[in-house]
Amino acid sequence: MVTRRCAGRRVRIELRARRLVCGHDRCARRTFAEQIPALTRRHARRTDALNAQLTDVALFPGGRPGARLSQRMTIDICKDTLLRLIRTLPLPSSGPVPHLGVDEFAVRRGRTYATILIDMATHRPVDVLADRAAATFASWLRDHPEVRIICRDRAGSYRDGAQAGAPQARQVADAWHLLNNLAQAVERVIGRHRADLRQPLASHDDRNEDDPAPAGRDRAELDIHGRPRPLVARTRERHQQIHERIERGDSLRAIARDLELSRGTVSRFARAAEVDELLIAAIHRPTLIDDYRLYLHHRWMEGCTNASALTREIQRLGYRGDINTVRRHLKPYRDGAIPATAPSPHLTVRWVTDWIMRRPEHLTDLEQKGLDELCERNPALATTVEYARRLALMIRERRSEHLALDVWIADVRLDGQRELRTLANGMRRDRAAIQAALTTT
Repeated sequence: MVTRRCAGRRVRIELRARRLVCGHDRCARRTFAEQIPALTRRHARRTDALNAQLTDVALFPGGRPGARLSQRMTIDICKDTLLRLIRTLPLPSSGPVPHLGVDEFAVRRGRTYATILIDMATHRPVDVLADRAAATFASWLRDHPEVRIICRDRAGSYRDGAQAGAPQARQVADAWHLLNNLAQAVERVIGRHRADLRQPLASHDDRNEDDPAPAGRDRAELDIHGRPRPLVARTRERHQQIHERIERGDSLRAIARDLELSRGTVSRFARAAEVDELLIAAIHRPTLIDDYRLYLHHRWMEGCTNASALTREIQRLGYRGDINTVRRHLKPYRDGAIPATAPSPHLTVRWVTDWIMRRPEHLTDLEQKGLDELCERNPALATTVEYARRLALMIRERRSEHLALDVWIADVRLDGQRELRTLANGMRRDRAAIQAALTTT
């Protein structure tokens, strides 16, 4: 007889089983319990039906959420037991994989990466490799000669591994990765020209024309006491030192060693012809409160000056910061520096990147006007928009006109921004896989 609690009520289950006695006098086990088919098994603490139910809970919600759900179902079980149930499941047999997808994933972001292999026909995982090295991938492909198409990102290790392990397979660049690489290049271009984003757009600015525009850049370089911010002073001094050493003919490695900086930092300062390119990125970093400045201004003007109450309000709207950030934002208001009109929202690099990467017909009239105004203000952004949309259209529409990809690469290498030129050089080395992506559906 078993008594258990179900949905807040006690339920009594009566179960009859035979008890068997061994007739051998020297047998170590004198009695045996009868097992009920499809219900119990030896040494088991749970029935087969309950095990199947808990396995489904472990597979779908996972360890901790599954344990919490099980407790609501009056089943006392911990997350580790649920994970052990998953590990006891037999691995499914994948069978032949003629169409293979390969991509990396982070075991520990920035440090350790592994490789996941996907059957593109069933969209189910096939195997997981311990790293993303070309030799490891090539070794797996040699054991699976049935592979005919490899869909991958543009990583050189996967390209070399596919060539070495499956020369008979056709390599196809993944369209999502191509668009993602393009978006990253566009974002870096806009990041170098974010000074134009700080100036309010006429199409987005609802201020009176007689109101003076805020000197945001000059104020951003000063602290609350009117002194230059330490970051600004240090950036200016470091930029001057590095460029003086470059004019004397010193190598970047020697400069990095003498100034105790990383070579990447020295290279970034060396590429910036003017210090303003570095200061724009340093003093105008996006913050969590940027999207809520207008709301906070209106609420302050309505008389709500309690930082805790305002924090709770914008948290309901999606704000993910804490109250201290809100207090710092409201400090000028408490000191009496209240703007006469609502501050116009500043454009961010991510916003403009989204405008460029989205299909033009999906932009609102206000977004399109803002993008057109930015292009008129900065010719570099105008050419970036043109090249980005040309390539995005080729990828999305699978346009494989003769030499269209080669023409795009040649045009970008001729007068594109350096981030797009870097992308074009990489695409030229991986041209065969990209061309296959434009012709494969």
